[in-house]
Amino acid sequence: MTSPIRRFVERLVDFSGRQPLIVLFLALCTLGGTWWYASHLELHSDIRELLPRDSPGFKAFEHQLGRVGGGATLIIIAESPDRKANERYIDDLSARLDKMVLDRKACVDKCAQEDQACKRACGPELISYIEHGTKDVRKFFEDTKWLYADLADLKDAYNTLDFQIAVRSGSVTCLECDDKPKPAASDAGASDGGAREAGAADPNSEKKAALGMDEYRDRWKSKANKHDDFPTGYFASEDGGMIGLRIVTQTTGTGDSGGDTLLARLGKVTGEMNPAAYHPSMKIGFAGDIPNAVAEKESIASEAIWASGIAAVLVLGGVVFFYRSPWSLVVIALPAFVGVGAAYSFAMWRYGYVNTSGAFLGAIILGNGINYPIVLLSRYREFRARGLAPDVARRDAVWNAFRAELVGAMVGSIAYGSLTITQFRGFSQFGMIGFVGMLLVWVSMIPCVPALIVIIEWVQARVPKWLRDPESRVAEDGSRGPIMRVIASATERRPWVFLAVAGVLTLVAAAKLPSYLRDPWEYNFDKLGSRGSKHGGAGEWSNKAEKVFGGKMNIAGALMLADTPEQVPLVKAEILRRDDLDPKGKLIAEVATVADLLPGTVEEQRVKLEVLASIRERLTPDVLDQMPDDERKRIEEIRPPDSLAPIAAKDLPALLRRRFEENSGVVGTVFYVKYYNFADKNDISHSDGHTLLRIANTTDRVKLPDGTEVLTASRSTIFSEMIRSMERDGPLATAASFLAVAIVVIIATHSVRGAFGVLLSLLIGVTWTIGGAALADMKLNFLNFIALPITFGIGCEYPFNVYDRSRLLGGDITAAVKRVGGAVALCSFTTTVGYGSLLFADNQALQSFGQLAMSGEIACLVGALLVLPALLHVMARKKQKKTAT
Repeated sequence: MTSPIRRFVERLVDFSGRQPLIVLFLALCTLGGTWWYASHLELHSDIRELLPRDSPGFKAFEHQLGRVGGGATLIIIAESPDRKANERYIDDLSARLDKMVLDRKACVDKCAQEDQACKRACGPELISYIEHGTKDVRKFFEDTKWLYADLADLKDAYNTLDFQIAVRSGSVTCLECDDKPKPAASDAGASDGGAREAGAADPNSEKKAALGMDEYRDRWKSKANKHDDFPTGYFASEDGGMIGLRIVTQTTGTGDSGGDTLLARLGKVTGEMNPAAYHPSMKIGFAGDIPNAVAEKESIASEAIWASGIAAVLVLGGVVFFYRSPWSLVVIALPAFVGVGAAYSFAMWRYGYVNTSGAFLGAIILGNGINYPIVLLSRYREFRARGLAPDVARRDAVWNAFRAELVGAMVGSIAYGSLTITQFRGFSQFGMIGFVGMLLVWVSMIPCVPALIVIIEWVQARVPKWLRDPESRVAEDGSRGPIMRVIASATERRPWVFLAVAGVLTLVAAAKLPSYLRDPWEYNFDKLGSRGSKHGGAGEWSNKAEKVFGGKMNIAGALMLADTPEQVPLVKAEILRRDDLDPKGKLIAEVATVADLLPGTVEEQRVKLEVLASIRERLTPDVLDQMPDDERKRIEEIRPPDSLAPIAAKDLPALLRRRFEENSGVVGTVFYVKYYNFADKNDISHSDGHTLLRIANTTDRVKLPDGTEVLTASRSTIFSEMIRSMERDGPLATAASFLAVAIVVIIATHSVRGAFGVLLSLLIGVTWTIGGAALADMKLNFLNFIALPITFGIGCEYPFNVYDRSRLLGGDITAAVKRVGGAVALCSFTTTVGYGSLLFADNQALQSFGQLAMSGEIACLVGALLVLPALLHVMARKKQKKTAT
């Protein structure tokens, strides 16, 4: 009695055979619609897109972004041999950018408070602030240099001034005597021989020019100027050949779309200004976090397109070679491309973007999904070669392959789907898109392949004979070629040889697993990023920007945030305390706060102002009138102004203040953790995940003495969160994939012997894969780990096809290998090519994904064609002996 499922499948196949044009039209409409919809998909290379949204580190980082913006930099460099031309260009560019920021602010101010649509129409807020130069910094410190002097130095200056005035007035006559009179202490307090800065003038000395104030003026001026490394007021190289402008943005500089938008706008603005009009050889370049992130994203997108195209050519070329038929391309390719389009359309509908791991997923789905139509077409051609009528051959081929294809689709989809149970979005998004793509390739195959076969056969009947496919032929033993005949015969005659070799290789691989699996993760982040983005383009201009800005007026270190300014000293103390307790040594060189830019506390400044008032009182008009003109001018320059007052954080020049300021205008909650330079230490690196974990443990989620927890975060937080997510979710996805695959195989085989053989063959292939990675010292990362759960699903398809064909042939294992081995090998070839497309990626993590997945494919294919047949032969002979006795 025919089952309902079989009746439905046969009716669908018959309909496709009777109405192939309708099926083809619907398939092409689906193909065109899905690919058009998917063309709007964006690539988000922002590393945050890989992390779970509910992780503490992610939430803390997002909270920080909302208060201070991303803090990523974008530097514009004008380069020409003419300093003045460079300065004019930067001045004009600054004016344009200031206007752009003010125009957006004016637009937003016109909107009602709750009118979000109006605010969105004004465009995104991308720029936090623009640093044009250092003129205001130089003026500020020139105007306040007295307060930045040490208190002891100010007292020494007062004593020197007081004594020199006495000398000039004749009050002191015996300069060489030990018992010469001392100047009376003022209300501000004399030094009394107290602490004095090295080099300060001795008030009991000979008469000096400008009342002895010259050395103090030079010292205080030099101390004030230490905050300004650019004497011209521009961010310029020493020769003026390069002048820069620095923009601090609201974006993160990790690949978010805001960075793309800002860079595009600035490219348009700089282009419209026509740099050649300022100097014929002037060149404009972009450097910093944003251009580097955009360059890496563009590299990934370009490589994904090229890799997918190359994969398609190689996959379809392999199909033509195997079938000796270009017509087979259409039959094989259409369902696979429908599945790819559907997968990316689903991604567009569900997410609106793909992250880095999803960029190359199209080539992988193409390589995986094409397996199903390959097996189906192979069955059809085999049945036609045996003399079955076309309609019967179509029905029998679909049903004969139905279970194997259904199981293949299920285990393949499950392999991807196992990733969806993880919190790590680098896994879950990839898994969900792959699950949908693999399933829809199989769904589209059943109506599309029979319909395309009918159409192609109709066309071939009407074209010259040389354009037709050769007639389908199979050898008397059912094989399609000599290679599979040799493999089938060898595994039948010498099964123990194959099992012994496999056993030795498995033991060698397994011996490496315990030590490898204890800590298989890649901690060197230099091996995970892009190589190309460091050279040429943004990389070249970043090197030039380093010549302008390198080490000058930079507040280096990781930006962090407290809840209130009052918390910052407490957070700083706790971070330094944690750092002291690190058993591996200290990491933190300094914690920079806004207080470091102030001339002391308010109370300390008031004490200084008292001394400065005494200095000012001593410099009376009578004293100044008695001085020569050149000396009086120098003294007037050092005389403290009457307007001098205590300086608060809000009084700092914008260039410095804004680095410690929130979007709301609150100053003092932002601080920077500076780390030691470990360039000379081979065992410590800032690109080492171990170091990032130590940094995160030291600086994240600081608990204050009163129990308050401050959710500090930095980029180290993001990287350490990735490592923790992989450690948690990687084993979970792998275990779920294997468990689900095992359940499907056990149900589908209806045989302990079959399930044991298929699963053992799969486990051997996976053991070889991981053992090979251990021997090659290939570490696991946030992308290549995906290869392991996928290998369980895709790799299981091959041994199951071999076993299921032997079941349909009444247990004839040799015949099964001869008949299905070629198709299985072609399936593995196309899948391997799909993974191989990742080798074209400049991103090293993607490359390692391709390498590990390819090795898994090859290992599982060897297990399916050599180990499983040998194992089935041994088990069958033991069963025969047992039956005979």
